[in-house]
Amino acid sequence: MDEITEQIGAETTEVVPFETEETEEDVRRRRSTAFLALAQAAYSKSTTFVDNNYRRQWENNLRHFQSRHHGGSKYYKSSYLYRSKVFRPKTRSAIRNQEAAAVAAFFSNQDVVAIDPQNDNDPMQRASAEILKALVQYRLTKTIPWFLLCIGAYQDAMVSGVVVSYQEWKYREKVGVDGEVEIIEDKPVIRLLPVENLRIDPAAEWTDPINTSPYLIELIPMYVIDVMERMETSDPKTGQPKWKKLDKAVLTAATKQRFDTTRLTREHPRTDSKDAGGSTGAGGLYDVVWVHRNIIRYRSEDFIFYTLGTEHMLSDPMPLRDVYWTDMRPYVMGVCVIESHKVYSSGLAQLGEGVQKELNENANSRLDNVKLVLNKRYLVKRGSQVDLKSITRNAAGSVTMVNDIEKDVKPFDFDDVTASAFQEQDRMNVDFDEVVGNFSTSTIQTNRKLNETVGGMAMLRGNINTLTEYGLRTFSETWVEPVMRQLVKMEQKYEGDDKILIIAAEKAQLFQKYGINVITDQLLDQEITTTVTVGMGATDPLMKMQHFVAGLDIIIKTLATTPPGSLDVMEVAKEVFGFLGFKDGTRFFAKETGIDPEKQQMGQMIEQMKAVIQKLQGQIDNKALDADTKLKLAKIKEMGQDRRTSAQIQSGFAQKVLDLKNPVAGEKIPKGKAAANG
Repeated sequence: MDEITEQIGAETTEVVPFETEETEEDVRRRRSTAFLALAQAAYSKSTTFVDNNYRRQWENNLRHFQSRHHGGSKYYKSSYLYRSKVFRPKTRSAIRNQEAAAVAAFFSNQDVVAIDPQNDNDPMQRASAEILKALVQYRLTKTIPWFLLCIGAYQDAMVSGVVVSYQEWKYREKVGVDGEVEIIEDKPVIRLLPVENLRIDPAAEWTDPINTSPYLIELIPMYVIDVMERMETSDPKTGQPKWKKLDKAVLTAATKQRFDTTRLTREHPRTDSKDAGGSTGAGGLYDVVWVHRNIIRYRSEDFIFYTLGTEHMLSDPMPLRDVYWTDMRPYVMGVCVIESHKVYSSGLAQLGEGVQKELNENANSRLDNVKLVLNKRYLVKRGSQVDLKSITRNAAGSVTMVNDIEKDVKPFDFDDVTASAFQEQDRMNVDFDEVVGNFSTSTIQTNRKLNETVGGMAMLRGNINTLTEYGLRTFSETWVEPVMRQLVKMEQKYEGDDKILIIAAEKAQLFQKYGINVITDQLLDQEITTTVTVGMGATDPLMKMQHFVAGLDIIIKTLATTPPGSLDVMEVAKEVFGFLGFKDGTRFFAKETGIDPEKQQMGQMIEQMKAVIQKLQGQIDNKALDADTKLKLAKIKEMGQDRRTSAQIQSGFAQKVLDLKNPVAGEKIPKGKAAANG
């Protein structure tokens, strides 16, 4: 740290006479001054870059998401005061459709994540994966509002272009009167950041801007009372230090900072929620001040410290690894659209911005024309005595006073809207849907030849679903999975709630499967692999079911026709389900403990083959039974037919005998017939 003090911002440090010996407090103060100068320079550079290049675009994206015209639009000018100013909400509709697809992809299954051991042969790693999966599942469903966070993050990525989140373990305790410590909070926290509250270097690597930027600054709105609490207490669990005590006057002055136009646009039409606008009473304890969390890199090591704005140090710089044991920056930045070599990617709102403007122009021009057709303009002779108010009201049954009916007033006729205006709207709807990956009724109506057949509808839906799933997969790879990995690492390090550990152990069946009845740090701290169970085809429930059934059918048929021991079941399952869009197909196969992998696979194949053989044997038996039954039925039918034929012959013979014995009166019986019957 002494080298850092000497080399960082030498011009900003105070000059100390050579003969004066510095105390430890003097060295600490010089270090803080040097790091504060670095933080100020980093904040100034990054803020200028954001203001000049991205802020206007973010605000326009937010306006379109809110179905408002972009900043500086002609519709806000006085010349358009009485013109149509409709905004067609195509952007909001597309983003809502994408959010619905995200719900179907991420929340159609109760298991949010799949956690697997890196070494399947190690029972300890398998047990660790089971308990960690149960812990993460419990946290995401009980203590973390994962549904809101996930869909909100996807919305941020689509509107602003990027989503940023901060992951930490929140721990608070209180010492009672009797000296007993009461734990108030002890849980992981995932917090979404508005994009304007993060500062990184514009030259950071686009594939990983969070970790490649030489600095990272988060702007945190905090209540004065919370800042004062941090000045009194530290965090014994995570290593967060106490903050330096500042005068109340300094805190009061800090409440008048940080007016932000992007935040004001997002919170339209209400006023800025973070702008105090004067004291809220209670001695200003509930006023908002802005605290900066600064992570500054020097000589390949990150240091973290807090400042009040950019003027006052709240804590001394500390190595990041002393506060966050993983030595990783606790931030994740994700996207839903990949744009190479750009730190901030474009969102769906920006991709469809041009077409959205043209759609609004088309709709408003058409509406203006329709209004003029229905409610004409009039030419009035200048200086004539004409009741202008009556003309402008144009009410049914009204009377307009004029001097000369023929010359004083003349209606100005307009042609009605032609079909081309509506055709242009349909084409622009399709253009918008194509660029943002939206499947809507306008897409169906425009493509008449395709929507008249079931196959054509499937083609339309399939193309759009591919774009939707591409965005979801990108979002999952860049944000969801990194966040889950950090959450797992926090669970490995900080989880200590006995009740939650017991619940997770029961759910994971540790004792039944592995004979483990005590959860230790060694058990939790194992090498595992974390993935999110979402893949291509995840947005269509029917397609997911069809793919799943098809995958199982292929595997069963393959096992039934392949000699035992010649196939690796897990690898086959991984490939088959991978082709069908599932990211990890091995999770569908049970992994028993204490069994050699080769024997396990052999046993699985034998059991599966037995089931297949039984099924086939049942089909054969059913076919044989059907053939025997058909033969018996045919014989019975044949016998019945013979009996019916014999009975008919006998009945006919008896009737003839009766006719001969009792002839009808006056009827003569031919001799030939009598002789024949004779």
